[in-house]
Amino acid sequence: MTPPPLLLTAHSAAALLLLLGPDPARAPKRRRRGEAGGSDPDAEASNPAPAPPEQEPPPPPAPVALPLPPTSLDHYPLAFRVSAPTFNFLSGLLDPLLSDPSLPPSPVLLALALARLASGLPYPALAARFGVPPSAPRAASRRLRRVLLANFRFWLAFPSDPSSGAYSAPLPSCRGALCCARFDGPGGPLAAQLVAGASSRVLSLAAGFRGDRTDIEVLRLSSLYQEVEQGRVLEPGQYLVGDGGGYPLLPWLMVPFRGPVVPGSPEAAFNSAHRAMCRPVRRAVQSLMGWGAISRLHEEESPRAAVACIGTCAMLHNVLLTREDYSALAPDEAEADSDLGEVQSQGDGTGAGSEGFEVDTRASVLRSALAATMRDLRAPD
Repeated sequence: MTPPPLLLTAHSAAALLLLLGPDPARAPKRRRRGEAGGSDPDAEASNPAPAPPEQEPPPPPAPVALPLPPTSLDHYPLAFRVSAPTFNFLSGLLDPLLSDPSLPPSPVLLALALARLASGLPYPALAARFGVPPSAPRAASRRLRRVLLANFRFWLAFPSDPSSGAYSAPLPSCRGALCCARFDGPGGPLAAQLVAGASSRVLSLAAGFRGDRTDIEVLRLSSLYQEVEQGRVLEPGQYLVGDGGGYPLLPWLMVPFRGPVVPGSPEAAFNSAHRAMCRPVRRAVQSLMGWGAISRLHEEESPRAAVACIGTCAMLHNVLLTREDYSALAPDEAEADSDLGEVQSQGDGTGAGSEGFEVDTRASVLRSALAATMRDLRAPD
């Protein structure tokens, strides 16, 4: 009889903490920081005199060290970028697939892999902190990537149920926003194309393109382009919106009206709605950039490993959203009115008609109709 999959509870999580063991070298440091940084508010209020001019300013606060391994359930979001319940869920789900007789127990493997993804710490440093053989962190990371990419690709897919958030206001029948992000890979910049829905869930991911390719080049090389052109992803009347100035206007890809638009006009209303539709995909990119391993992709052993790391973080991002765990979700206000920095789109800025694309009359008609819809929605009763 096959044993049931392991599902960690609060008690078994405590057992995991005992197995991993606290880091005794860090406990005294925490006490010293608490003693040095403590202050008496009443004493400060009783002595309002200003500090002498010759007094040196206080030193900046020391950065908070990651609690690795975690010594409290409250430390899980800091250590792994997932909550303790989500860690338990992943442990129970992946235990049969992660288990290997030659490696530490699967909860420890998951902890090592998530700690690497969350912090980006070198593998030797993780091994020392967790008290495991030097080869264990790298093996754990490889194993988690292989298990997720081989068995859970459906976590990165368009939802089949239209009522599950695929249709999003303020643009009717829009299934998501498309953007191209760029990362610092081991062999140079890497480009990744993402589609995200209204909740910032990643609906499509294609990574591993050369970072010097324009957004349009990446789009044409992606499987998404072929599938949409063949009518296999979007239904008639559905479309995506393109974030950045490097995309053309297509029947299934809406871009803003170029040039100055009259305030209050249908074109201005459409452009405003278009910007709102692009915010979730920017938030998704910023959330991915928050994983420590993503910010240190150049340290991976190969571009292939870097691409697998991007895919793994995107899958975990979706799992967290599904479980309403926002431990790794970037704040909404952080990306609302900012560009993507190093992951900014690349193109010639001309949009439609560039890179061999012809201006499609159907696309222009659809965009004008959507703009008119925006005007009607804004009209008073």
